[in-house]
Amino acid sequence: VATAAAPNSVVSWPQIVDVSADGRHAYVVETRGSLGQSVEEVDSAYTAFPDGTSLRAYDIVDGQLNEGALLDDVGPNPQFVEVSPNGRFLLIGTEADGRELGIIPLDEDGRPKTPSFINLDPPYEEIDAEKRVRVAHLSPDGRTLAVNVGNVRIQFYDLIINDSGIPVRAEHKGNPIEVGVRLAVGRWTPDGRFFLLTDVIGYDSSLTMLMQRGGQVHVIAPPTSEKSARLIDSSRVGRFAEGLEISDDGTRVASIAMERTYLPELVFLETWPRRRTYLLTLLSLNPETGELTELDRVHAAGVLPEDVIFDETGTNLAVATFHCRKGPDRQRGFIDF
Repeated sequence: VATAAAPNSVVSWPQIVDVSADGRHAYVVETRGSLGQSVEEVDSAYTAFPDGTSLRAYDIVDGQLNEGALLDDVGPNPQFVEVSPNGRFLLIGTEADGRELGIIPLDEDGRPKTPSFINLDPPYEEIDAEKRVRVAHLSPDGRTLAVNVGNVRIQFYDLIINDSGIPVRAEHKGNPIEVGVRLAVGRWTPDGRFFLLTDVIGYDSSLTMLMQRGGQVHVIAPPTSEKSARLIDSSRVGRFAEGLEISDDGTRVASIAMERTYLPELVFLETWPRRRTYLLTLLSLNPETGELTELDRVHAAGVLPEDVIFDETGTNLAVATFHCRKGPDRQRGFIDF
């Protein structure tokens, strides 16, 4: 196991790290900055920390992680980073009005160069951190962008690409589509026919967090010249489902859900259900129709699982988990296979 320091923050959806297709480079954005070591308590983890502004690149050589280039200013509180399908640039999202989408070219050695920014003119309802661009995902052909705006709607965009393969402008593609309650991360199917995303459902009060019901995975058909974006299917998964992945052949979908493992260690919650185990749900996806069918559910000990990924064969899964509620793994993160 190789390790390297990677300043980051949990105050985002699980989309702050990505790896190049050839497995040689990793990239991490820092959604929020750090407080001094003397600070032990804050009123809110979502507002007390300073703006994050950095992107760090790492080289992966013979199983080792080597810290590479650092960009100190990629915009305030970058929400996500994604390597483009052609491997020529990174997408990042910031909270800067009119500079919501950052485009960071990569040189032939995978090192990030000076960023440029695109105004997405998102369909906001209100302007605050939770209502801004949260996550964006580029289609496999690199031409269509799906953007989670304010966790309540998806706006699709056509990207205008220059001769170097770098986006220079984004144009709205149809009207936004509103689905679900509180949207999180998404994934395109390998053929770009459908866009899937998770819906954590509730998050607005202590009562909601105590009584959290199951989340969902939604399947959306992007807009075409003949049709608007439309909801194709939805499937119920675990409570507070954030992480999502699709197998390379496009036939399997994995959803990872926190259940109620986010609840604090308080006496009156000791017997509250779903505090110590998370839920992994495996679904089949019909690549022609977009229909979802549940195949299996697995409960496992662990608190705050953030993401899940298939291996290249599509027959194994890895789950990144924060720690266990009790026992020797209480202070250590781990990967479940």
